Amino acid sequence: MKNIKNLNTVRIIHKILPALTICILGMIVYSNSLDIPFHFDDQLFIVNNPTIRNLSDSGQIFKSLLPQRSRFVAFYSFALNYHFYKLDVFGYHVTNLIIHIVSSLLVWRLALLLISAPSVKDDKAFENKDLIAFFAALLFVSHPVQTQAIVYITQRFASLATLFYLLSVFLYLKARLIGENTKARLGCFIASGIAALMGMFTKEITITIPITIMFIEGMLFGSKGKKENLLIYLRSNKRWLYLLILLSFMLIIPKLFDFTVVNQLFTPKQSNSHDGDIITFGRYVLTQFRVAVTFIKLLFVPIGQNVDYDFALSKSLLDLATMFSFIAFFLIFSVGIMLKKRNVLASFGILWVYITFLPNFIPRSDLIFEHKLYLISFGFCFLLATIVFKRFQSKRTGVIFLCIIIFTYSVLTYQRNKIWSSEVSLWSDAAKKSPYKSRALNNLGFSYLKQKEFDLAFQYFNKVIKHNPTFVRSYDNRGTVYHQWNKNELALSDFNKAIELNPSFARAYYNRANLYRDEKKYDLAIQDYSKAIDLQNNYTLAYNNRGNVYSFKGEYDLAVLDYNKVLELNPGFLRAYNNRGAVYIATKQYDLALKDLNRIINLEPKRAKAYYNRSYVYRVKKQYKKALDDAIKAKELGQAISDEYIEELRNYILGSE
Repeated sequence: MKNIKNLNTVRIIHKILPALTICILGMIVYSNSLDIPFHFDDQLFIVNNPTIRNLSDSGQIFKSLLPQRSRFVAFYSFALNYHFYKLDVFGYHVTNLIIHIVSSLLVWRLALLLISAPSVKDDKAFENKDLIAFFAALLFVSHPVQTQAIVYITQRFASLATLFYLLSVFLYLKARLIGENTKARLGCFIASGIAALMGMFTKEITITIPITIMFIEGMLFGSKGKKENLLIYLRSNKRWLYLLILLSFMLIIPKLFDFTVVNQLFTPKQSNSHDGDIITFGRYVLTQFRVAVTFIKLLFVPIGQNVDYDFALSKSLLDLATMFSFIAFFLIFSVGIMLKKRNVLASFGILWVYITFLPNFIPRSDLIFEHKLYLISFGFCFLLATIVFKRFQSKRTGVIFLCIIIFTYSVLTYQRNKIWSSEVSLWSDAAKKSPYKSRALNNLGFSYLKQKEFDLAFQYFNKVIKHNPTFVRSYDNRGTVYHQWNKNELALSDFNKAIELNPSFARAYYNRANLYRDEKKYDLAIQDYSKAIDLQNNYTLAYNNRGNVYSFKGEYDLAVLDYNKVLELNPGFLRAYNNRGAVYIATKQYDLALKDLNRIINLEPKRAKAYYNRSYVYRVKKQYKKALDDAIKAKELGQAISDEYIEELRNYILGSE
């Protein structure tokens, strides 16, 4: 009995200790990432996205995603975060970190199953399966190329899709390794399908799940042991229906894009990765061979990471860099094929990289982003761990070697997180590594603009315009700087230029409207705010500012309608409560004003102006004690209030007594 208890204890430790180590390492390397601010597309998909603010209306979230319906699950997770944390980045980062740690645990368990497949049981690696799986997971959780998928909140698209991808493959393998005709086996098959379905509604990269499963069947179940590949398995078990279901999954994502694959492949589009490049299918495919080689380099040597690569399109296969990458791409692929008989696991790791890279051949405006490595990197981590424990004669030497690599990766990841700690540090790094790329320079300038460092911002906007005279956003941003400097003619010229270059650019109309508002050209301001709203119907700032202009003109009913719309789109937009409250005060609707002011103070108890306005309302309503308390509170918080006003309220209180 004692021996049985000891054996059970050993088994529990054998399972729990690796899991704890993976979790702890993940928490350590990302411990400095939990307060990283929103970046880049976070503004579009989270901060300024009204559809994630109503958790109960999942249908509206789905409808609003056109043409990105394949990302519903990720957007719904943003809605969950917003429900509990509003725009506090901590909750979003904790969620991303949990996803990463769970994915790393799946890497561990999936690697164990892969090594247990029939084709591998007589392989030398089977003897070291626990070490291979454990270190593959540690490599995955610590690798610096994962940072963009973890700390860049929006790229939960990539990390969550990868989690579902790994889970689907894991459950499928689990089912295949369970005994015949059991409920557990059927349950794993069904759960695998559900995970794949969830993944396909998270990001399009999951389209290759059926290919991966068929690849696993052919490689790990077809050469040794039972000599059973997928077709034989299906035929012998009369389960051809599984194959049809598997293949039908590949139609889900094209259906979500209304089968516009031809347009996606062959419609020319502007490249976001290099100024002036126009993407065509042929040039895009050639370029992806260079991207693949860049990715492989980053997997082995994660140095020189960049949030915004300046990556020119390949012009011809005869270009030296393109030709080298093309040869290297197919050479490594050939090695993966040839290794199948000698080292099936190493072959699997290489071919996983190639299968999961396939979606990158579908043209996108951005040629390269590091978050695309998140799913791909499983193959590399599994490959590296496998090779080390197969080639090193001593397990101890292999463990030491991998521990050194993991320690190095962990330090690099921790350092890379620091680059993401602010917009200025992130875009300074990008501008240093992509010194001639308009987007990187403009975003650095915009980061300085938000910090009111106008001189620095102005320098970068000028640099962009000099290098790329058609870059719309830099004209708009420079116009904002001129406006801040009260150089209104120059500001107007830049806003006009931005609109001339892109008549559909809503923000330029919004900024020009702000200029007209400050010049008291209210009709022109309303016209431009309205145009911005027509172009972007959820533009809360435009609704709010148009409401302000209506209020200036005394058109209070129209002002209230605009403030109502703002609060419908974003119930946490405090300025709209304050502005609507001011209109209610002006129209002597004091009870409604009080309701709005109470809401502001409940949401933000240190908002001095709200206490001051509420004090005024209480004074009008002859509730002098409350008026005095609010006036004192407002003054404590920094609101300018005259001593005469406070003394007047005290006298009213004495008089009423």
